Amino acid sequence: MRQSIVVLFLCMLCVIPCSRAGAILIDLNDQERAEALKQGREQGFNVIKYVNQLYKFGEGDVFSESGILRTKWSKLMIISGLKSVKNLKPTDQEQLMVLNDTTLQFDLHAYGDRMDFANDYKVSLIQKEKQIEADKIYADDVDYSTPEIAVDTGFPKYLATIRSYFEYGKIDPKAKTTVVLIKDNKKVIFEVNFADYK
Repeated sequence: MRQSIVVLFLCMLCVIPCSRAGAILIDLNDQERAEALKQGREQGFNVIKYVNQLYKFGEGDVFSESGILRTKWSKLMIISGLKSVKNLKPTDQEQLMVLNDTTLQFDLHAYGDRMDFANDYKVSLIQKEKQIEADKIYADDVDYSTPEIAVDTGFPKYLATIRSYFEYGKIDPKAKTTVVLIKDNKKVIFEVNFADYK
């Protein structure tokens, strides 16, 4: 009897979670949506820091390039956490904006010594030797130090976030992925395993 129960339990493990494991989630069911919203509420004001920590990749030295993967799950967590600070919940419309999004977002961070330095960056993905170009790219510059600090230290003065978007229909959500960031003759490569994220 005990052996039969163990076998049944193992069968349930194989049937239920494995179909949703090992890949980013493109189509969240009601249970997954509720779980993402719950996790966001539990983090509250801390949700952005929490999500960024979970979804970051490529972090090295202080001024090295790095990135954050923005999945539907992580976006639901963020809006839920921020809303909960004001004792609110995301509206159905806000949730549908996330759930109906057809693109996977990568936020790549880079440093430079002038405004608009990030406008010439290009971003692509490589999966199974197939190169996929970003469908949209936007760059935001932030002056994160005073000119005096930049001059005195020699460190770059500007931080940019290069937001790149890839249509879900063009990518394999289960595949190991190489993210390539290029500007002029400089190429930065990040290895990202989608199985590590929801």
